[in-house]
Amino acid sequence: MWRALGMAGMAALILAGLPAQVPDVVLTRPGQIAVTAITGEVTLTVAGQSRLAKLNDRVRVDERVATGRKSLGSLTFSNGAVVELGPESEIEVEELLQAPFPYGQKPETMKAEPSVSRTQIRLRRGEVRLAVKPLKAAQGSAFVVVLPAGKARVGEGAFFASVRMAAMGLGVCAVELERGVAEFEPMGGAYAPMPAGRRLAFAVEMDARTGAVTMGEMPKETAPPKP
Repeated sequence: MWRALGMAGMAALILAGLPAQVPDVVLTRPGQIAVTAITGEVTLTVAGQSRLAKLNDRVRVDERVATGRKSLGSLTFSNGAVVELGPESEIEVEELLQAPFPYGQKPETMKAEPSVSRTQIRLRRGEVRLAVKPLKAAQGSAFVVVLPAGKARVGEGAFFASVRMAAMGLGVCAVELERGVAEFEPMGGAYAPMPAGRRLAFAVEMDARTGAVTMGEMPKETAPPKP
């Protein structure tokens, strides 16, 4: 594992590949998201109103999904992707658009996404694991995960991300492509391919007043060990 990814590490990551070029796709129809697994307590919040989630509840764009202590939750997207939230985790669904596809296809039986889609979620705290069916990336499909340290664009496979922030605004973001295809764009950088099996960790500091984020080197005591 890399011991640290400060400014030098980010530069190396950027140089590892060129930003991906994808066509400009126009999508206007929303996709669908369902709550497909709950252990413990899962809460859905939109416009300041919260409710406890139940199996098969629909999740809307701009809705936040949060798990309680010792709780887990899974969301299944109409493009076949599954997002699993760990304990005390929270995501916000910022975008889900998808072209029409034949009625009757169930996400759990899909081998690949059935139509072009564009998805973006924001990990606010905790950790998530994604299982993404092969996307039509050449046609403009994208599944983006936003963290304080940057953005990951997952094309297919299994992906992990975590955000751990302390009360003083100091924290660590980590991303790992467990298998498949993904790119990462560190804050202020450009997308570059992610190597499978390597966890990338970033130290971040968030200004409580403005929300501005700065990045630095990983503290030695929390840096991932070398392989």
